[in-house]
Amino acid sequence: MIKFFRKIRQKTLTENKFGKYLTYAVGEIILVVIGILIALSINNHNNNRQQRKIEQAYLLSLQSEFKTNLEKINNCLTENHNQVEAVENMLTLFDDNVRDTISEKETSNIIHSVFKGITTYIPSKGVLTDIISSGNLNLIQNEKLRQKIASFESTLDFLKIQEVSSLEIHKELQKQLNENGSVRKVLMNKGFNFEHQSISDSVNNRKIFGLIKFENTLLDFYLTINATNGQRFFGGIKEQIEQILVDLDSEIIK
Repeated sequence: MIKFFRKIRQKTLTENKFGKYLTYAVGEIILVVIGILIALSINNHNNNRQQRKIEQAYLLSLQSEFKTNLEKINNCLTENHNQVEAVENMLTLFDDNVRDTISEKETSNIIHSVFKGITTYIPSKGVLTDIISSGNLNLIQNEKLRQKIASFESTLDFLKIQEVSSLEIHKELQKQLNENGSVRKVLMNKGFNFEHQSISDSVNNRKIFGLIKFENTLLDFYLTINATNGQRFFGGIKEQIEQILVDLDSEIIK
């Protein structure tokens, strides 16, 4: 088509028909512009299609990752709830009428249930970190979903402060048990066998339940881990993950 216009242009120049030449020259320019616009349109279409493919791949990966995180947070909620119950059980031992009705082995079981560990939430963040660090978060078209994904990290930072607080109180409880009771006695009553005798074999761990400081620290620990299951921490994170999964599901092409 362009060659056709070029021949006509050359002919009109030869015949000195400037008006017709100008018309054909403009027509040639318009054809070139149209060709460029079509090429750009095709290129943009291809780029958009490629970006949507990348977006779908990210959405599927995020869905898998957040399903894993939902499972993890549900486990944390259960474990933390069990520890709350264990502390509540231990708090009853500060009542002489309760403490005198249970055996030393039962006392060791209660102590062990409280001191066996702290519930910590460690989410999977590989896909999330990759999307944010690579600057590809904008590939996700749903603005509300983008905001929820971007704010997930800050929620985890807030939870980490709470977990550190729980750990510090737990360490203080452990320190007081070490100073006033016998960890060895707890382990022996849990079935752990030691080859040699020890000076702590005669220690009765019930005496720690006569210490006001131990009770106060235990109450502090109880209030902290009880709050961890609430909406500001584990409960709120679970709700946030569930909302993200709903949004992801609606954006994924079936």
